[in-house]
Amino acid sequence: MFIGRAITDALMADGHDVLVAHRGEHEPDDLAPVEHLHAARTRWRRGDFDAFAPDAAVDVSAADGPDALAALAALPPGIRLIAISSGDVYRAYTSLHAGDVTDTVPLDERAPLRTTKFVDGPGYENLDVEAAYLAMDAVVLRLGAVYGEHDYQRRFEPILRRIRAGRDRIPIGGGTWLFSRVYAGDVARAVLAALNVEDWSAVAGECFNICEPRTLTIRQFYEQIAAAAGTPVRFTRVADDALPSDLRMSGSVAQHLLMSPAKAAWWLGWEATGDAFERSVRWHLENPPPADDTDFTADDAALTNRREARDEDRETDTR
Repeated sequence: MFIGRAITDALMADGHDVLVAHRGEHEPDDLAPVEHLHAARTRWRRGDFDAFAPDAAVDVSAADGPDALAALAALPPGIRLIAISSGDVYRAYTSLHAGDVTDTVPLDERAPLRTTKFVDGPGYENLDVEAAYLAMDAVVLRLGAVYGEHDYQRRFEPILRRIRAGRDRIPIGGGTWLFSRVYAGDVARAVLAALNVEDWSAVAGECFNICEPRTLTIRQFYEQIAAAAGTPVRFTRVADDALPSDLRMSGSVAQHLLMSPAKAAWWLGWEATGDAFERSVRWHLENPPPADDTDFTADDAALTNRREARDEDRETDTR
């Protein structure tokens, strides 16, 4: 997981000894030189980590309650615990999927949580991950949409795949949706900030939003990607129902997912730097997906049949 890679690098740079537990049997050549425990978490047993004698554990990849409980059953008691969660635990996330509006933004840690579970399908539920860890006085970090090098979700790809294909016009909707983001390296810094708190009892059992304090609209985000790639692109307004599937976030979205990181700034002394956006874009340009999607039939149809919009086309200035 690319967030885990960033956290490992930050821990090593801060002078910590690190054990990475994962189900894989091989590591990338450029991974930091650390110890590894190769086993799926369902096979972890109490005592597996005793020889390493950890002072803390950071659970990056628990997908649901059983995942979290499997880790907690194997970890030594009394250590500092940090669990990585997401802003998807808020009620606003359910409203987003339902096309409804229920919550004012920005969302702080007191905002209502979801009552509907498994919104993203069976086997994935951060609410249950949080419940398991908070019961053990862990610190929970609720992340915004994470970007950066090695991002397996490829959040820049809707724009970069078109740039790689030489497309100079991209269909877009109103592009007003706001959703919080954060650089993977800043997530790692938040983990360090939590681990280094002198009085752990002051933060134990607390949740913190980890995201950038300012958020671009989705259209501005797309324009920023194109600018960082150094490629002139014209974003052309089209009707929402004509948008290609990977650009539908730029259409009409009722519920924003804008989060406030103020608590993390006050309690942990953490602030996002957000200074690696261009480097992240360059990395993804240089490391395209194994199978690049070059089907732009939906783009051509949308651009050919676009309806007149009140706002004119705007060309991204990448000079």
